[in-house]
Amino acid sequence: MDHTPILIIDDEPSVLEALRLFLEDEGYAVHEALEGETGLELFRAVGPEVVVTDLKMPGMPGRDVISEIRKLNDSVPIIVITGYGTLDDAIEAIRSEVHDFITKPIDLDHLKSTLDRARCGLQTEQEVQKGMEALRQQVDLLQLEWKEQLSRIVEVEPLVQTGRLLAAILHNLNSPLTYIMGQAELLQSAHPEVRNLEVIREQAARMKRIMSTFIKRLRASQSRDLEALPLNEILREEVLFLESHPYLKARIDTTWELDTGLPLFTGVAADFSQVFGNILRNALEAMHGLPRKVLRIHTWHDEEEIHISIHDNGPGIPEHQRARIFEPFFTTKTLDCGSSGSLGMGIGLYHCREIVRQYGGAIEVVSNPGQGTAFVIHLPLFSRKHTH
Repeated sequence: MDHTPILIIDDEPSVLEALRLFLEDEGYAVHEALEGETGLELFRAVGPEVVVTDLKMPGMPGRDVISEIRKLNDSVPIIVITGYGTLDDAIEAIRSEVHDFITKPIDLDHLKSTLDRARCGLQTEQEVQKGMEALRQQVDLLQLEWKEQLSRIVEVEPLVQTGRLLAAILHNLNSPLTYIMGQAELLQSAHPEVRNLEVIREQAARMKRIMSTFIKRLRASQSRDLEALPLNEILREEVLFLESHPYLKARIDTTWELDTGLPLFTGVAADFSQVFGNILRNALEAMHGLPRKVLRIHTWHDEEEIHISIHDNGPGIPEHQRARIFEPFFTTKTLDCGSSGSLGMGIGLYHCREIVRQYGGAIEVVSNPGQGTAFVIHLPLFSRKHTH
């Protein structure tokens, strides 16, 4: 059992003896001193939680003892004992920033209740100090997180500005591309014997579609408005966008099995561009190095839900990893896969799941070694997402 350390300073040995016996019975660890300087030495050595001291002592008087203790610890409760129960003594004790004072002869019941109040106040102060320390730690953590967020903003801001500049450039390229397409078509009509004119026209048309998709995606990313979304169209746009990515140098055989009667889904376009884009990038990275890359995209619906499946013919995900792929900062990517997802940090799939959950939906993964992986998104037929 822990005993509360208490220091008693009094020049009368009989008083010290009586107080020691009484206080030890009350559960205190008693330390005694017959004069002020010894009391200060004990205070420095022991660090008691309560001090009881006389005011009238030979050598260093009680007032000076109290003053020195306050320099060492400004919160320890100090109870003053005096043989002169005058108003002046009380005022002097209060001015000395003591907890309370009692007079001789000492009423032990009064002393006990005074000590109990002192300990209660000390416990409250300790709890307050702990609370303040916890708050300080939380503030430190918030400041650290704020600095990290600021550093991320500093890193991302140039990318945002570059994206806006690129969108303006692509918009300005639309007119020259339209002119090239028109001229190629005229030349093909006038000179059908010239080869590759059709290829030029088709490539120019493809560039125009890619630029239009990029500009549309950028505009959608700046809007958080709920609207009726054609999910099939968003999927096609994301695949077209990825086909222009420099990472995708090899041909991807894409099989489309789209539900032509797929209901419109109420949501934010940028959310689903992000979800589909992340899953598609993961699928393409999983097929890295394969001689033939096959991507199967399937949509369908029933009476309750809309379903979107994105399937690759990669090596599949081992069973011990499937249970963790939606955990934040868990990644199966390696340096040689040319990561084009969420920087290979393991937050892409986690973020996708959280977005889908906001709409009352879910994502499941179906994967077998050597048979590829399918990510299947299930969305309620009626969106549960609300604006804030």
